[in-house]
Amino acid sequence: MSTSLVLQPGRIGISVNKMQGYLNLMRQRGMIQTALVEDGVYGANMSRAVREAQTYLGLPVDGIIGEHTWDGIMEEIRKMNIVTNIPVAVRGYALRSGEISLGVYMMQKYLSEIAQFNDCLRPIPIDGNYGTRTVKAVEQFQYLYDLAIDGTIGTLTWDAIVNERNALLSQ
Repeated sequence: MSTSLVLQPGRIGISVNKMQGYLNLMRQRGMIQTALVEDGVYGANMSRAVREAQTYLGLPVDGIIGEHTWDGIMEEIRKMNIVTNIPVAVRGYALRSGEISLGVYMMQKYLSEIAQFNDCLRPIPIDGNYGTRTVKAVEQFQYLYDLAIDGTIGTLTWDAIVNERNALLSQ
């Protein structure tokens, strides 16, 4: 996986912000010790919390969120059987057309998983590149789930995708 497809110190945005919220949920359940400010900035405390989560999950410990760490954290969130509604610190935090990131990669993966259960959605390339097909898939998801249709993944669309995926995988 290329370095653009990891969350690491210095990264800022919705993916970091949501992961901070998920790590805080793990802390509330005693899985990790470090409390995080949910500000969307990947700093030293987040790196410490990620290392604790990696230890808890039995993963290699490097303080960086790649696909395996993301999957491990999200599996713990799914097993909590809660509906997530994690606000973002900055209103402008969103995944949008032209972005290449781990957050885009994982949302593409989740949308494609949801498409396996919903004939109105089509699987899309899972490459981390927020291109035209991702925009169209997000717009279709937003339409089907009665969200504002803008083709971007802001906090409401993010939570709807994660919650729908978790519900489908828990059936």
